[in-house]
Amino acid sequence: MDPPPYESVLQDHGTNNFFAPATVNKEFEIEVTDPVKQGDGVAAYVSYKVRTKTTHPSYAAPFNEVIRRFRDFAWLHDKLVEKNKGLIVPPLPEKSAVQKYQMSTDFIDQRRRALQVFVTRVACHPVLKDSRELNTFLQANEEAWMLEIAKWQAETSAQHRPVNAAAQWLKSLQHSAQSLVSGRAEEIQEDAEYIKIRDYVNSLEAHLNEAHRQAGRLLRKEADLGSALSEFATAAEALGKQDEVGPMRSAFGCLFNRAGEVAALSKARSEALVNEFAAPLKEAARTIKSVQVAMGDRSAALTAYSQAKSDLDSKKVRLAKLRGTPGLKEDKIAETERDVNEADQRLRNAKLGYETIRDTMREELNRFQKERASEMSALLRDFALAQAAYTAAQAKAWGELLADLQNVPQ
Repeated sequence: MDPPPYESVLQDHGTNNFFAPATVNKEFEIEVTDPVKQGDGVAAYVSYKVRTKTTHPSYAAPFNEVIRRFRDFAWLHDKLVEKNKGLIVPPLPEKSAVQKYQMSTDFIDQRRRALQVFVTRVACHPVLKDSRELNTFLQANEEAWMLEIAKWQAETSAQHRPVNAAAQWLKSLQHSAQSLVSGRAEEIQEDAEYIKIRDYVNSLEAHLNEAHRQAGRLLRKEADLGSALSEFATAAEALGKQDEVGPMRSAFGCLFNRAGEVAALSKARSEALVNEFAAPLKEAARTIKSVQVAMGDRSAALTAYSQAKSDLDSKKVRLAKLRGTPGLKEDKIAETERDVNEADQRLRNAKLGYETIRDTMREELNRFQKERASEMSALLRDFALAQAAYTAAQAKAWGELLADLQNVPQ
């Protein structure tokens, strides 16, 4: 089944067709709408209405409407990442302290659109759509939601992630040092096909970021062209008025009208490029980050698996030495045997953890590659169609100017 194109996961909040029958996901129709700025300065935030129509059996009602802010979408994203290792969780739009402080209308609307893309993609995901986290996000009342957020914030502040990260790094360093001393390379390696995909994904990020940067240049040039044409039209009108009556006044009046039409076309096209071309490219680049997070989970699981195997091997060597030592007390050997059994269980758990993520990612990467190819193809097709229509409208306006000028009495 083809994935939903970018614009199809956006609902036009200016119309009443939100609950129309034609939808991307038959189980969910989700609209993020009615942004309202709350507060001022650095403490300001925007709240949104999140409206849901669903036939999913785990939801208490077919229609729900809740109020959520960016922090709440971040809760959904972080919880899904935490509880679904190996899955590619759709990305959130980036935070911007400068734009948040300014809170321009364009920034608020672009963020609203990006948040709608995020939550709709979650609802389209074959696994994430059934998650308790999405269920809670879409239908929890204010009291229940505030309790959930308070619990999450307490857990986040209580976590000692830097300590854990440092401990993991030291353990990895120790493991690498042991491998170097013993002359052994890593005993557990990724398969070659996955490494090719991983390298491809990492290179794809740079290309998508560059494509988005160039799309930004394109829309800025289009906006500049619209402004320049508008100013030119005004100048032409002023020039024509120097002749109170006669062909020059009529000719420049025609130029003013047609140049104004083309200026309006350029302005409209530059605005459309933001949402129809630049935004999808930006989201595609953010999605690569999500893929890399899933790959990071796999890498960490492989490291844990490899370290567990190395740990078990070293404990087995120690046990063999103890058994070969004459006169050693049995309780010392028994203690080491328990250590070996515990290390063996850790290895089994680590192996299962790695294999689970590996198998999950096999399906996820296949889905990602198919969706990316389909969506990029649709994006470029729609871009070409829109550019062709825009160019034709421009040519029509200039052609009508030519006809106007030919009809000006001499």
